[in-house]
Amino acid sequence: MNPYGYYHIPQSQVDHNAYVPQTLPHGTQVQFDPNRQPQQLEPRVNQLERENNRQQQEIERLSREVNQLSRRLQRVNQRLRAVERRFNFPFTPFDGEF
Repeated sequence: MNPYGYYHIPQSQVDHNAYVPQTLPHGTQVQFDPNRQPQQLEPRVNQLERENNRQQQEIERLSREVNQLSRRLQRVNQRLRAVERRFNFPFTPFDGEF
């Protein structure tokens, strides 16, 4: 147990440097590319990239929505100030009443 009370699953040791060449059906072997990630990691990397792209799109959408709502709020505040001036309501910011 760690100090925060969460249990961590022990990590299994994987030797990524041990390369076993694959044999294709016609008898030739696949050349080892040291820049290529181990094959078991590629699907996970692809999944994480897709999830990252989806989250970035969601962040951009929410950011646009926040910008739109802040513009609307500014317009509402401007209209409210115009009404207050028209009817001579005293402007008292942060008086605790809504």
